[in-house]
Amino acid sequence: MSIQIDSCAARETIVVSTLSSEYELIVLRGDQGLILVRGGSHFPKFRRALFLGSTADGISVEPRTLDIGLRMKFISGNRFFCTSAVQSIRRHPAGAASTECEQQANEPGVPRGSHGSPTVPAAAS
Repeated sequence: MSIQIDSCAARETIVVSTLSSEYELIVLRGDQGLILVRGGSHFPKFRRALFLGSTADGISVEPRTLDIGLRMKFISGNRFFCTSAVQSIRRHPAGAASTECEQQANEPGVPRGSHGSPTVPAAAS
């Protein structure tokens, strides 16, 4: 089962179990890959992030796609994150987001360009 983030409604929740952790993703702007993420060791609370997509090799990315067997890749606070392989994906309809999610939706965390669109930091060499 794969999910295209840009096909998700705003506030749709996706629960992803990886080999190591469980993540809760709440779609803010699927067309831009903007999400809130909670889970794993790096995200004990919801944080804004830019969902890049899924990867098998850590280099090439299936843009804005969540897929079983691949690792999720996203950016939050000018840092790149890559999870362990996805084991399961569950979708929940929009509107199921928590109060904590509502508060975090307007918090900083995703770098912005001059037009309000998310920007991707240059990779370190």
